[in-house]
Amino acid sequence: MVDSGRTFVTGGSGFIGKAVISSATRPVRALVHKTSISTEEIQLVHGNLLDSKSPMLSWLNDIDSILHLARPAASTDRQRRRKAKQTALSAKRLLKAREVAKIPAVAVHGSLSYGHRGDELVYPNDPISPVGYAEAYAIGEAPWREVIGENVTLVRAPWVLGAGSWFELLYMGESVPVFEDGSMWMSIVDVNAFANWLWELMDKPQAGVLHPPLLRRCRQIDFANLIAEIRSIPLERWDEKRLKRSLGKQGSASVLASLRIDDGREKLSESEDNDDDLRVVIQSILRS
Repeated sequence: MVDSGRTFVTGGSGFIGKAVISSATRPVRALVHKTSISTEEIQLVHGNLLDSKSPMLSWLNDIDSILHLARPAASTDRQRRRKAKQTALSAKRLLKAREVAKIPAVAVHGSLSYGHRGDELVYPNDPISPVGYAEAYAIGEAPWREVIGENVTLVRAPWVLGAGSWFELLYMGESVPVFEDGSMWMSIVDVNAFANWLWELMDKPQAGVLHPPLLRRCRQIDFANLIAEIRSIPLERWDEKRLKRSLGKQGSASVLASLRIDDGREKLSESEDNDDDLRVVIQSILRS
């Protein structure tokens, strides 16, 4: 690690958080709640973001930036909404502590906040219209939106590809699903490249809403065809009824949302040449 200021990281035990912790380029203090983080190279503090009595200001002592990745999990739509309201209150407390400490903060949320956008490019300053899981998660994001421009950066991440998470849930069965006609756009980032990009961002935080550089931007049927080719298994059409049975109402709406996220590089990520890089990432996941 370089000799730079220490960053306070929340959600370090999660899917993205593990990649962020393992690729840290500066000293880290990580918040631990239920799941421990196995590393000797970072400081750990124990606590619960949702606890109104948590000593957030003390967590930020000798800290020069915040990287907020935590998103409390829930298994049902109703539980997600309840957690989201608690998350919004905790975000307000964290942002107030950040203001007192006078340090920049970067928060990672999801692109589903933009809603279903069809074929149009989605830009960082576009209005939100939450769909699927974001119907709840956008509630927890709201306090961050309110202070954008005050040394606060909001990163809206698209499909983050890596071992586990949605890839295992959706694409590791005996066949590869094509959701309805497969025409919805998927904007994809590799979890490790995304983690590295976040650390680059922490060195020069930019206030506002940002999208990360994409690994690939393609239609879902193209992604499914590549998976089927690599795994040598057939495609299988899934209609909305089957999706709802398997994933619930919000889960179904999430995978059916078409989000052609702009990453500031025009149509570079839509080139079929990018399939080679996507193939390497998928093969790496399959070997892990």
